[in-house]
Amino acid sequence: MKKTQVELESRVIVGAHGVAAEEDHLVMGKVVGIGVGSLVIFAVGIVWAYYIQVRTMADIQPDGPPPRPAAMGQYEVGIVNQRLFEQDWHAEDKLSGQDQALRAGWGDQPGVKQHPAIDAAMKTVIEQKRNPPPAPAPETAPAPEPAPGQTPPSPQQ
Repeated sequence: MKKTQVELESRVIVGAHGVAAEEDHLVMGKVVGIGVGSLVIFAVGIVWAYYIQVRTMADIQPDGPPPRPAAMGQYEVGIVNQRLFEQDWHAEDKLSGQDQALRAGWGDQPGVKQHPAIDAAMKTVIEQKRNPPPAPAPETAPAPEPAPGQTPPSPQQ
């Protein structure tokens, strides 16, 4: 059916600046048909992929999956930790111990917290670098060498 000029012009929208545009006309039947058709194609693909996977697994493992390894579930296999991060507390225990030692401080008496000020600690480090501790003195003097032609003295115990 051919539309008249008035019907065609009634769909033209003229904007504020004189721009003319037609209304959008969507054919919902085609849109819904394409959507339903694509869903059917995807469903067929899913069933087909499942069938291929089941058949392939039956060909590869005719007796079923292999038994569970004996080491599975242990904390460490080889050098690899097997626990999930949520279940492994080693790092938290180590950090909490270090944090406790840091909060406890140091001192001459047990239970006394004593932290040096940063200035005092820096001065101590600088002094230790400028004045290193003296080298340890030798415990025994070396024995004199014998004159040529003489036998060395026997070591004393």
